[in-house]
Amino acid sequence: MIEFSKRLTKEVFPFGDMVGVFATFDGVTQFILLPKGMEKDINDEKICGISPKGCVIGLEPMIHIALSGDGYQCDYTSGNTQRNSDTALSLKLVSQEYSTKEEVTTLISCFENEKRLIVKNIITYRNGTNYLTVHNELTNGGDEEITVESLPSFNVSGITPFERYNDTENIVVHKFLSNWSGEGKLYSVPADKLAFEPSWSGLGIREVKWSQTGSMPARKQLPFVVIEDKKFNLSWGATMEAPCSWIIETVFRNGNLSIGGGQSDFLTGHWRKKICTNESFSTRKAYITVTKGDLENACDRLVKRFDITEEIKEVEKTLPVIYNEWCSSWGKPRHDELTQVVKTVKDFGCKYFVVDDGWFYDKNKYLGDWEVSNAAFPYGLKAFSDVVKENQMVFGIWFEFERVTVGSKLFSEHPDWLLTYEGKIILHQNKAFLDFRKQEVIDYLREKVIKQLKDNSIGYLKVDYNDNIGLGVDGAESYGEGLREHIEKVIEFFKEIKSELPNLVLEVCASGGMRHEPSFISLADMVSFSDAHECSSGVNIAFNLHRYIPPRKLQIWAVIRQEYTLEDVNFTCAKAMLGRFCLSGKLNLLSEENKVAIKRATEYYSTITDIISRGVTTVIHDEVSSYFKTKGGVYLIRESLDGKEKLVYAFAIEKPTMEFNIEVGDYSLESAFNKPNDLGIVDGRLTFTGGNCSQWGTVLRLKRNK
Repeated sequence: MIEFSKRLTKEVFPFGDMVGVFATFDGVTQFILLPKGMEKDINDEKICGISPKGCVIGLEPMIHIALSGDGYQCDYTSGNTQRNSDTALSLKLVSQEYSTKEEVTTLISCFENEKRLIVKNIITYRNGTNYLTVHNELTNGGDEEITVESLPSFNVSGITPFERYNDTENIVVHKFLSNWSGEGKLYSVPADKLAFEPSWSGLGIREVKWSQTGSMPARKQLPFVVIEDKKFNLSWGATMEAPCSWIIETVFRNGNLSIGGGQSDFLTGHWRKKICTNESFSTRKAYITVTKGDLENACDRLVKRFDITEEIKEVEKTLPVIYNEWCSSWGKPRHDELTQVVKTVKDFGCKYFVVDDGWFYDKNKYLGDWEVSNAAFPYGLKAFSDVVKENQMVFGIWFEFERVTVGSKLFSEHPDWLLTYEGKIILHQNKAFLDFRKQEVIDYLREKVIKQLKDNSIGYLKVDYNDNIGLGVDGAESYGEGLREHIEKVIEFFKEIKSELPNLVLEVCASGGMRHEPSFISLADMVSFSDAHECSSGVNIAFNLHRYIPPRKLQIWAVIRQEYTLEDVNFTCAKAMLGRFCLSGKLNLLSEENKVAIKRATEYYSTITDIISRGVTTVIHDEVSSYFKTKGGVYLIRESLDGKEKLVYAFAIEKPTMEFNIEVGDYSLESAFNKPNDLGIVDGRLTFTGGNCSQWGTVLRLKRNK
């Protein structure tokens, strides 16, 4: 028992308020991430995998690569996961380079084995932030071609490393379930319910994975995990770029709890890639953090990465209101009808006027041909664009340029441009998918998309995506690799659009929120929060997505119907103030009372965008368990970065005259939207009663007392 400690070495590297610990034991290196100062409290028996019977089992390797033909540990691993392969355990840490340049710290850890397989783990940290960016770069330095079946972007072990055995009842695994019109639903489960505890001998792996297969990366669940240790008040969080098939695994092995993930492996997503001698391959980036705090704190640290990696366009800095006509025309926009709406939405303070799906539908005109409908715009798109511009707004248009309708000229004339599986065109309800790996496809879309945007003075682009390709596509050494290559080219085309039109405001949509993942979120100025446009559950969806997407990017619809009561209007507008306010509906036909209410809402929204844009969501209190049968009282608190002001959002759904009692601290009311009559703040508690109606909402701005 004493001898094992002599075989253990630890290298510690600082990253702001965190430290990375590289623990090496018998040639295997694992990575532990801790708050700064807590590295001294590591329990060596824990991280070395000392079993309950006192046997040394060993560490969890940092690099989890698997090659075709690999063997696995005899702990019931094979078939469950491709972690802990022979190749992963053969890699030895040979060098580490730690440097700081222009506010960015970089640590390059180089691993190598006897067959000259080289993996560089690259960690970067930007001063003032609270997360690390991680990826792996693989180089085949050997004499033979290899076939890689698994190469995750990150792995963090030793959760938590302070006691020999985890207190599993106080360790909680958090993830987000995500489905169409049901995005971002928090799912939390204690570690003991997942059997994350050792057997009597210590042998045996316990593994829970979640994944998504195909081209809709936020379908089923989000690429995200937080593990919270309530006993030590610590939370580890991770998310990752995952534009197509991906996997995250939580693994308990050798007494250690680990999290890791990246693009799908062969086991879950049929991903396999050949690497010739001297060739290299890089994973996409992952973002990881650890904090002395809870789930909300860990989420905020990860969300803040968007404030560093993106430049905000000048027009976007005030978070202007959007109008999208979809819930007015339902796919049948008409020039004359929309012209009547323009003046109304201008008076509401809208900056963007977006024409959604349907502007191209006409006799023999389909998705993929992208020819303007004569019925919709008999004078051409440019004529309507000029109308919008004359009213000091930016004209926007909808595209879904990755798919093609059967019956279109494109489908009939160029079937060779379409993605196939087993030699057959992938068809889902009479729609196929363009293959972005083909230069002819890119050239075609430059003409149909980029040129059309330029010719019609279009300053706002909504890109939609409404189906999932599936397991993969032909054209590469595996279906998963074919899909990965295709999606990488899709992203390249998005970047080309942004390069050609640098002032273009880009909204990413995929049946609402089915592309909620970091690479697409980073590309966009805004992302659609959901297709739950007219559901009261939109409140709960928006609440949950605060943990994953910065609200300055989170576009939330306020669809106003002619039959709405004043309280319906106020509820809907308060919901939209949780992120980017997007109006829709036949607003020119509303009653004067409701028009006044909308204008009052957009004017109030303009006074709180500073905290929406640059703030911290600190409290999410959501007692509503069902997105379908929503009933209950919910509230969310978002603070300014200096802590001097707070926004309190509160909603009562199917609970008339509900009483709220919210701890806010030493603050007083500064302003209110839909202010309750009996509002008061006593001893740091905010109290009020919701309206006597089925759905009621308010937004309150508080100011800290001196």
